[in-house]
Amino acid sequence: MLAVPALAQLDTSLPGVRQMQKWIRAKTAVRVQLRDGSKLDGVLDWQDVEFLALRLPNDVEPVLILRQALSVIRSLN
Repeated sequence: MLAVPALAQLDTSLPGVRQMQKWIRAKTAVRVQLRDGSKLDGVLDWQDVEFLALRLPNDVEPVLILRQALSVIRSLN
């Protein structure tokens, strides 16, 4: 019988995870810089182990950003 790996979970003991959760709860505007140098401004809706959901201004649906594509995330407040 094949073993099924447990689903990965966010490690909430990490300060970066806690900071992003704080921004999500407060609906803080953030700037996300990708590894290719492009920048996106918006509000984080949620995060999981693979993606961040960034809601861009005037958009209904969030953009999903692969964590591996990230370079920098900072608050705009």
